[in-house]
Formats: sequence, C-alpha cells, structure tokens
Amino acid sequence: MLETPLFLPTGPVTITALNLGNPHCVIFPGEVSQANACRLGPKIERHPEFPERVNVLLVEVIDRRRIRIEIWERGAGYTPASGSSSAAAAACKRLGLVDDRVTVQMPGGSLDIEFAPEGHILMSGPVQAVFQGQMLAGWTPNLA
Repeated sequence: MLETPLFLPTGPVTITALNLGNPHCVIFPGEVSQANACRLGPKIERHPEFPERVNVLLVEVIDRRRIRIEIWERGAGYTPASGSSSAAAAACKRLGLVDDRVTVQMPGGSLDIEFAPEGHILMSGPVQAVFQGQMLAGWTPNLA
C-alpha cells in the first residue's frame, strides 16, 4: 500500500504499509523525533486499519544514500533500533527516494541496507550484546 491516507482523530496522515514478515507502516511526518514517535506511534499501531497492530516508522530522507528513522514497535513501544524496521526502508526505495544502498540512522545505531536486483533486502552493520540472562532449570514457556 503506497502513499495512502490514514485517518486519525487529529487528521489524516499519508502512509506506506508493507510486510516483511511483520507489518510496518512508514510515514514522513516532517518532524522525526522520539517525542513524535511516542505521540503518533500508539495511534497508528492500534488503528482499526491494522487489526493485528503494526510497527510505525517515522522517516526523514537525508539524501539518496541516508535516511533517519524513529521507531514505535507494536507491542513494545518506543524502540531505539530495529533490523526489520531498517529493512522497511524498502518503502523509500519503492517511492524512488533512495538509491539501491542506503544507511539507516537510528538512535541505537546505524545499519546498511542494500536492495538486491532479485528483490532481496540485504542488511549489514555492527552487532553487540545488549542483554544477558539465564533460564531457570525446568522452565518452559506457556505457548497457549
């Protein structure tokens, strides 16, 4: 869904929605900030148009090789970095706003995204541990 109006109580916003295994809604609000992500994110995440909810990306195109995003992740809230959200920069490519290679800048770090000719999206960037924990012996998740 490219450049479609989504009607919010505060007025319409233009969205581009795509699914990369999980749903994303991309908007170009003018002001890309954590505050704006926290203001718009919950309204769009739970909008009736997205019955299973949606990740919300606020995007600023810096130039054809760099974009900056802020992320509201469905079920989690404000998120400083996300691989699938970076790959959702594919929306920028489909709209003709970026080249085949783009650096996605997020508060939590940057990732490089390449749009391969056969339709694959390749991601590269640094990896670092952000959490370490231990499972209790005998614990099993409740998957019901």
